[in-house]
Amino acid sequence: METKHTKSELLYIEEHRSCQNYMTTIETGFKYLEFAKNAAFEEDNTTKNYLLFFLKGDFTISCNQFHNKLFHAGEMILIPRSSRLKGFAETDSSLLSMFFDIPAENCDKLILQSLSNVCNNIKYDFSPIKIRYPLTLFLEVLTHCIKNGMSCAHLHGLMQREFFFLLRGFYEKQEIAALFHPIIGKEVDFKDFVMHNHTKVDNIEQLISLSNMGRSCFFIKFNEVFGMTAKQWMLKQKNQRILEKMTEPGVCIKDIIEELGFDSQGNFNRYCKQHFGCTPKQLIEQCQATNQTS
Repeated sequence: METKHTKSELLYIEEHRSCQNYMTTIETGFKYLEFAKNAAFEEDNTTKNYLLFFLKGDFTISCNQFHNKLFHAGEMILIPRSSRLKGFAETDSSLLSMFFDIPAENCDKLILQSLSNVCNNIKYDFSPIKIRYPLTLFLEVLTHCIKNGMSCAHLHGLMQREFFFLLRGFYEKQEIAALFHPIIGKEVDFKDFVMHNHTKVDNIEQLISLSNMGRSCFFIKFNEVFGMTAKQWMLKQKNQRILEKMTEPGVCIKDIIEELGFDSQGNFNRYCKQHFGCTPKQLIEQCQATNQTS
């Protein structure tokens, strides 16, 4: 039986909007966004995981240590929680964004946990995964519903579950692991807790306090999930943040010192020599040169 694509509008829209489950603000679910050419967007500390489905046009996006990556219609990429995100539309463009903490269904959560060993063999480089059938049809239907004003919690919850269902059915484990690499771990809940809270604290002891776990239990679980000690991981995040700031055009050492909480320029100089083997000025020159050639 041949089917035809016909334009249709949501019936009884006022009844739909008066439902107590209608979502005027999307906290967990989907958003359809359109951008004019050269329109920019930025978020310094993403509060959710964002899965971006590029529907039309081209986008240049920087996320954490990955700078000015070009994405095209028909691709999807994950922006993990607590990321620094900058982007702009190269052309008139549109995308669909899925906001979520961790998958709502236990089976979906278990799938991500089971892929932790697959992730060990992947060198993550913020590369997209292709959108293909039947996901193309799923996104077409979802976009049509949203554009016509259908935005109840039931729709968002149902479609998020359907997305993971289709992903498990029609994408290889290697592809799923590559897409969700930043949030996959042996214990997804614990990894999500760390990713959500590590930017809110000044040290590991404060993070342990927020976890409501014993110190020994926390350190053991951290090592299991992240493959390194909590101290090593926190230091790695701090160093990565310094490198990210160094690549920003027009950045000055004073701004970095203030933003990252160093006591003095002398202290920051010693830190850079110890961890990067050069002075802050030399590090800026290296990072700017690398960013221009990448």
